[in-house]
Amino acid sequence: MIDSLFQETFGRDLDVFTPTGSGNSDSAYYPIYTFGIKNNGSTDDDFTLSVRYFNLGYIAGFDITKRVPAGQTVLFRTPSPQHDSSATYHFPNLNNPADSLPSMDKAYYGIQASTPGGTEIHTLLPTLTITYGLIDNGPEGCNTPASTMQIDPNELPKR
Repeated sequence: MIDSLFQETFGRDLDVFTPTGSGNSDSAYYPIYTFGIKNNGSTDDDFTLSVRYFNLGYIAGFDITKRVPAGQTVLFRTPSPQHDSSATYHFPNLNNPADSLPSMDKAYYGIQASTPGGTEIHTLLPTLTITYGLIDNGPEGCNTPASTMQIDPNELPKR
């Protein structure tokens, strides 16, 4: 499922990092991960990559949903200011659960770093889950439950 196209980099955003006790915002680094997800099935399907971080007592992260044609690999990239219009993002929002598209600051709350090295997937160790194969009340109407697959961040290549 996960293609060898995994890459990681980082971005830098103003006002997402407040040093303890300073009260002043500073620039912080946030992770940008790209996963190649391959559909090994014989029909097109929606795949959702869920990325979750537990930090500072909160669960942060997002779900990225894309259509992946049968036999093809599609790139799933975690959010950045350069929004991916082919993805539907869902962010857990700490203050308002009804808000599914908070600012970048809220989406990355607690997972920013003061150095680029702090954004590495092997440092942050998010929970990574791929969900696929859900059939709702569509034309078939068979309500097939989705399949899930866990990804171990330690098995991904290092930057």
